[in-house]
This record gives sequence, C-alpha cells and structure tokens, in this order.
Amino acid sequence: MPRLSRIVCALLLALTAAWGGAQRLGDVSFTTPPGWTVQVEGGLATFTPDGGAAQGVMVLLPPQTVSGDARKWFAARVAQLSNDGEVLERSEVSSTQTASGTPLLVQAVSVRVARGTQQRFYTAVLSGGKATLAVLAVPGGDALKRFQPGLIALVNSVASPGQAASGAAAARPPAGGKAPLPAVKPQNAAQFGAAGGDPESQVIPDEFRCYQVKEGSGLTPELVVQILPGGKYRTSSGAGSFGVSKDGSLRKTTWRGGPLNGASGYLNFGDHGQSFSLSDVGETAQTSGLRFECYQRGPMENLRLLQFRLKTPAPAPYPCVLSDGSGKSGGTLEILPGGAYRLGGQAGRVAVDFRSDQDEDWSDLEFTGGPLEGAIGSYSEDESGVREVSVFRPKMSCRSVTKPTPIPRYGTAKAPAPPRGSGGLTGAYAAWSPDTLAIMGYGGCGGTLCWSTRFFTKEGYVYTGEPEAGLDEADCSRTHPNGLPICEVYRVQAGKITFGGDKPETFRKEGRNLQIGGQTYEPMLPLQGVGLGGAYESKSFVGGGTSTTSGSFQRDLVFTPQGRFSLNRSGGVVSTATDTGTSLGNVIGGVAVTSKGGSGGTYRVTGYTLELTYAGGHVERKFAFALPDKSGKPDLGLLRIAGSTYTRQDGK
Repeated sequence: MPRLSRIVCALLLALTAAWGGAQRLGDVSFTTPPGWTVQVEGGLATFTPDGGAAQGVMVLLPPQTVSGDARKWFAARVAQLSNDGEVLERSEVSSTQTASGTPLLVQAVSVRVARGTQQRFYTAVLSGGKATLAVLAVPGGDALKRFQPGLIALVNSVASPGQAASGAAAARPPAGGKAPLPAVKPQNAAQFGAAGGDPESQVIPDEFRCYQVKEGSGLTPELVVQILPGGKYRTSSGAGSFGVSKDGSLRKTTWRGGPLNGASGYLNFGDHGQSFSLSDVGETAQTSGLRFECYQRGPMENLRLLQFRLKTPAPAPYPCVLSDGSGKSGGTLEILPGGAYRLGGQAGRVAVDFRSDQDEDWSDLEFTGGPLEGAIGSYSEDESGVREVSVFRPKMSCRSVTKPTPIPRYGTAKAPAPPRGSGGLTGAYAAWSPDTLAIMGYGGCGGTLCWSTRFFTKEGYVYTGEPEAGLDEADCSRTHPNGLPICEVYRVQAGKITFGGDKPETFRKEGRNLQIGGQTYEPMLPLQGVGLGGAYESKSFVGGGTSTTSGSFQRDLVFTPQGRFSLNRSGGVVSTATDTGTSLGNVIGGVAVTSKGGSGGTYRVTGYTLELTYAGGHVERKFAFALPDKSGKPDLGLLRIAGSTYTRQDGK
C-alpha cells in the first residue's frame, strides 16, 4: 500500500472524537484544537501550532458550492490548491464521516515547492450541497503524524450552514410556515414625501422583498418584510419594531422584537426606490446569523431582478480570445441551457453565483467537467449589449453581442409644475476647473478637469446631472421610477440663485455666460455638422495619496473626416499591502495589473449624441459637446464625451 494511502486509512479510523464549543468563520462554526492558535483574516481561518508556522499550518476555507459528483469536485479542488508546486504523490479520494455523522472526503498529496517537499492533507465536510475544506500542510511525514490529532479535532468540530452546531438548530430564514401576510398599500417616494416623510432618512411604509446573501442564482426572495407606520414591521413569522439612526453619512437600521430581533443594516435610497440590508438575522450563541438584501417592491425590486437576469449567462456561442497578449483564438465557448457548456466538442457544467454580492455588475462562474474542469470566471452584459464570459484559467475572454436590454429610467407620472416665482433661464451650460487632486496623484474627479453642468427650463426646473447618451435625458417633465421629478426647482432673486433645498449662490449674467457661485458656466454646443477629425486623448486616475491602491488609464480616440474612428485603451492599477493598511506603513506585498486594448468602427453625430458603431456590431451612444471659442463656434481642442475629458493632440 502506498505510504500516503496508509496515512489516509489511519486518519479515517481516528475520525471519531467528540467536539465542543464553537467559533465562527462566516457561516461556519468550528473549535480551535488544543495546542493551536487561530487567526481569522481575509475570509480564511489560519491555525499555527505552538512551535510556530515553520512546524506546520492548517487552513479552514469558507463553504463552497459542490457542483456535480462530490468526489470529482473535491479531486478537482485539491488539484487546483496543489498547483503551486510539483505533485509527487497523491492518494485516492476516500469517504467517511465526522464524529457527528456528517459526510467527509479525504485526500493526501505530496507536493514539491520552493522550500522543499510538503505533505498536505485535504478534507471536505459536506453539508447542504456545500463543502467546507480544511487543509493541513507540514514539511514531512513525522510532522504529519504529530499534527494529525489537531486536524481530526478541527474537522470534527466543523458545523456547516444548514448543519446543527453542538446539537442546536442552525439559523434559517424567518420567512415561511405562517399565515399569508395581509396586503399593504404600495407607496413610492413622491407619495411618502407629500405626506411629510423623508425617504433619505426614513423607511417608506411598504413591502420589501429580501434575497439572502449566499452562493447561488435564485430569483425568489426568502423573506418578505412589511414596513408599517410608527416604526413597526411585520413578517409571516411575527412582528416587531425598528429604528433608523445616523451613522456618519449613512443611515443605520436596528431591529427589535420578533424574528428580526438583534438584526441591523443600512438604508439606501435611489432613483428606483429604497433598499436596506439585514445582518445577523436569526443569530444565536451557537449559530451565525443570515444576511439579506431587501428591495422595495415595484421599480426597485424589478430593477434588481433585471440585473440578476443580465448576470445569468445567456445560451449562445461566445468566440474566445486568449488574454495573454497573443490575440490567439481560444475556440468558441457555447453556453447551453440548463447550466451546461461546451468547448472544443467537450461538455461540462457551469454554476452561477450572483447572490453572494448582489451589487456587482457581474456574476461568478465555476466550471466542472469538460476542458474547463476546476476553472473559475465571471459573466456580465453591459448597456450596449456586449456579453462577456471571462475565464481565469486558462485566461481568456469570450464575447457575443446582442440587442441592448433597456434599463427602466423613468416613471409613468409627469413632474408637477414648479412653484410660482421659479424659472426665467433657458439653455444648457457647463463649467470646468483643473482637477488639482489628480495633478497631485490623487483620484480627484477622476480626470484632468472637474465639470459641472446645468440644463435650465424657463418654467423653473434645472437638470444638474450629465446625460449619458442624449439631451432627452434632461427632459424635466419626467419623473424617476420612485415618482420624484428628475430635475430640481431653481429660483433667481436679488443676485442669488437657489437650487432645490441648497443654500443660495451668487448669480449674474455675463454676455453669453452665467456666473454661478464664482464659476463661469459657458453654453454647451453640439458637435453635429462641425467635421470631427484628429487625435484626442483622455486620462483618468483612481486612488493615490494615502490610499494603498492607485491607477491611471488613458484612452486615445482618433476621428477621421470620413466618419471612422479608432479607440485604444491602456492603463493599470497598483495595489500594495502594508503592515498598517495605509500608504504610510511598511510594504509587505502587492499586485500590479495592466491592460491594453484597441477597437474601431464608424461614427456619426446627431445633436448632442455621438454614436459609435464598432466593427463587432455593437453600438454605443454617448452624450458629447464642446464649449465655444472666442468666435462663438465649437472649440474642438476640448471635447466632453460620456463624462470624460478629451483634449486634441495634433495642435489644431
């Protein structure tokens, strides 16, 4: 019998010890074995023996979703975790149970690394479709025997989500099993504000649908919370009260009584309505609590569900290009219905996770079986209809283009008329100033110039944002999906101008310009009919200063009078790890990421909209304008395109 196989047999016979009080790593409960010290950091629990890390180390990983056959999945994970060196020997995957009867998989691997040969023992506690991995790594066989009892004690102590910890039931969503909730009347932000409420700091009495923060791609809420007047709430499992308090610039919620007792979170308000987070739901001394993201029913929940669907890989062929800079084809990745994929004639499965981090623009992918066995990646679909599957091993980008999915931006109601005494100005104006923070190496406004825009209506509304695609986005007769007008009311009086509820600012007209609060606002001019041509450059920056992450990016955009364009992107981000977590500390590690890319196609300008049609077929519409030169014509040396500043480079 091979040596590693004998060690596995000895471990299987030893896995009968009892286990006691628990600590936590996210949703996992565990007990630190005697003679070991634990440090939980970066989503991992790392254990070192009394003799120090040179003697050996154990690592506990948070739960991972098991896809397909558990033994094959585990073998693939072990291979992935062992690819930092040369595998000299490996045992077969063995199955047994922990002391509490939970299924357990075990495999031993001998790996040659830079510091010598390392013996590793991998285990996976299986529960509820997930696996919690524990790894013991030691420099030799004698150390492996000496530290096996610690691994056995740790594995026997693990209680995964959905598994009882020390005989107590794990936390479950407090959602079902009760009588249906009575109906509550829907209410949007405009209605709440008209009744004297403040949607920025108070929760709107309405129904909120709560989606658990967990691995997966489900579209059904696990919890429904009804907010009632007077700081009360109700679920199908009971009722209680809540409060909202200021926490810096945030609004924190705390929940008392009922199934949400002891939970907390934060309130958010946006154009589509409200949402709030919930943490520590159902937490007890033995179990960690659950987390939810809750969305106000109607436009807010509908937006999130649409975003969930845009993060679900669409069945289609995706031509792939290797991301090693060679530009070579990686074949065509076919996403098939039912969670399957095919590449190079071989098939496998792909699992999707967008519930773990619901705010991201992409989902996480895990491939099992087929040529991408053990690979991870991501999927996204942007506003122009570009669908992208990024695979991180092998590194390649796979894309397809479809008709863009419109994101609802406006409500059905019309904005009410501004109050009497408002208005008097018309036109679109912009002001800029040098981005001094960017000049000093900070992120600042994100570019070389800081901009402010104003779109006035004579009746008394002003749009203070910057449109993304066209001037119609500044139509002040519209409302947001939450019912509030997209524009603010303004009033000019006695040399002052007031925007909404802000403090009055100095105001005067100066020729064709407006002086507002010491800034000069010049008229925006469209680019239609001006004959674009030449090379333009746009630079942007992130981080810097006291941040440990900084980056710079450049876009080179070339127009020809014949209606063609080329766009080249380059840049990178540098992130350093220090012993203090700030740029003032001693550097202990870091990472640098750079990228380059080019594309091109045809362009046309209609009013304030620049339309770029790429060679691949997708179309982008960008709001674009220039400011007047001394003669009042568009100054083509400085362009503003889709929120970025472009300066001409050929001196014309």
